[in-house]
Amino acid sequence: MRKKIATIIATLGLLLMAAVPAGAAASTPDRAAADLSSLPAIEAYLVSIGVDPDSVVVQQGPLNYAGPSCPGDGWNCTAATRVVQISTATSGANIFDCLPAVDATFPALNECLIVQSSVLSMLDPAPTNDATCTPTFSSDGTTKSKCTMRQTSKKGNNNATVNARITQSGGSSQAATQDATITQVSDSGNNTAKIVMTIQQSMSVGGNDDPTQTQSALQTAKVDQTSGSGNNSSDVQQTQGQTETATSSAAITQGQNTDTTLGPNQQATITQTSSSGHNASKLQHQITQRQAADCASCTVKQTQGSASGGQSGTVMQMTGPVAMTTTAELNEDQKQDADTSGTWTRVQFDPQDCCGEQDGGTAANVNEVSLDASQRNMGGMTHANQSATCTETVPGAQCSTNVTATQNGTTSPPNSCPPPSTGSCSSFQSCNGGFCGESSEPTFPIARSTFGTVLSRAVSPEAVRSRVS
Repeated sequence: MRKKIATIIATLGLLLMAAVPAGAAASTPDRAAADLSSLPAIEAYLVSIGVDPDSVVVQQGPLNYAGPSCPGDGWNCTAATRVVQISTATSGANIFDCLPAVDATFPALNECLIVQSSVLSMLDPAPTNDATCTPTFSSDGTTKSKCTMRQTSKKGNNNATVNARITQSGGSSQAATQDATITQVSDSGNNTAKIVMTIQQSMSVGGNDDPTQTQSALQTAKVDQTSGSGNNSSDVQQTQGQTETATSSAAITQGQNTDTTLGPNQQATITQTSSSGHNASKLQHQITQRQAADCASCTVKQTQGSASGGQSGTVMQMTGPVAMTTTAELNEDQKQDADTSGTWTRVQFDPQDCCGEQDGGTAANVNEVSLDASQRNMGGMTHANQSATCTETVPGAQCSTNVTATQNGTTSPPNSCPPPSTGSCSSFQSCNGGFCGESSEPTFPIARSTFGTVLSRAVSPEAVRSRVS
């Protein structure tokens, strides 16, 4: 029975400001979030996502709060993790603070689902939907967290924040997955979304401990914002830090993000649509990987990344005659160190792919894409495959791309499309052992790149001690 409950313990907040006619939901872009105009409709929705309606707390009042810190007198508060909130006032407030508390018996589940709907008449005061999701976890083994937020409003503002952190240490195998989705719709209000994801993994073995080390990290973020006359703002930050250290007299194997079935280890998709409002997007990816192995004469095999992993980002913006802004920065830093007189194999992969697409706006649009790769293993195989694109549809609008790869101290020549690159631009290069094939040119339309094939390993001569400094 305990296991069955764990499978549906998704934290739930359904925030409704007032009931609306059935026809109103049909005209709302996000029908799944808006068609919650009555308790029967809410119960049907709960059943559709696998949640027993009898397990959900229902709040009805002008001021509703769900979370660990009740604001005080006058507020209808609950600490329950499955909640329906219905405001009985035209000017009320619904707030949900989601801090998932996960039973240690089920460390793989750390999930939060929040749905907020404010669908009052355009004549009513503008309420605000506020939601936060803060899953924080420290463990070994396998850990997952997931935040899903859906917000709709006639004229109020939608604010959503995700701050997810996973910290892992110890053991010989670590896997962490973070997923966040924010969907926001407002006819005339502003949409604001912020997603911060952090995964820190570290392991160290010595003596008779198993000298096989494996780390895997996957971060997925999606932001979809739609507004009539309001503004859309998105800030997505994804960070991974992986460290492996091993000392042994037996063969040492170290792998970081080598699972080819997962796809990109960092993925982000941002879509912003506004009839006459400003769209602003900021995207940052950072992966830092370190491997160190020490044995007198054993075999060392070190692998960082895979040809199908790495980083991937997509930003798509659409609006009327209002300037838009998007900046995307992807960075990956890899280093391998093997101290042995035996045979060693060092392999590094760093695929990066990102694009900024702006439809509409003005000639003052800002559209910048930057990719940076740093690899160091002194004699092993290094492979960086980078593709950056940007597009504009307004005459005179400019965009820029820049790709840079540094492999064992050798930096590729400047490969960029700085302004004036009117219309569109594509920068691509594939670097192997410091030798890069590249192209950089304004073109339209842009063809998305495909990653190259996996290259063969590099092996040091026998009986020669080698160390990366």
